[in-house]
Amino acid sequence: MAEPVTLTMPPDCTLRTAQALQADLLAALDGASGLALDCAAIETVDVTFVQLVVTAARSAAPRGVTLDLTNLPDAVAAAFRRAGFVPHAPYATATAP
Repeated sequence: MAEPVTLTMPPDCTLRTAQALQADLLAALDGASGLALDCAAIETVDVTFVQLVVTAARSAAPRGVTLDLTNLPDAVAAAFRRAGFVPHAPYATATAP
């Protein structure tokens, strides 16, 4: 059985690093039973990171692979909220109170 994998996110999770992040996410998801993204080091984040996470989670779910965020800095949670998503699995669209 495949093991869960933890992937440490870099300090810059923006459009500048999106291609490398996407490659890292795809490689980590391949054959894993679950993936945790350790976000502790993230200093700069934009909606591109949110899009990558939501897309990866949605493509992993049908294969039974979970994707979670750990050590979530306020900047990452804020980026998810600005994009209209809750900053935790299953990354549902945020609804107005």
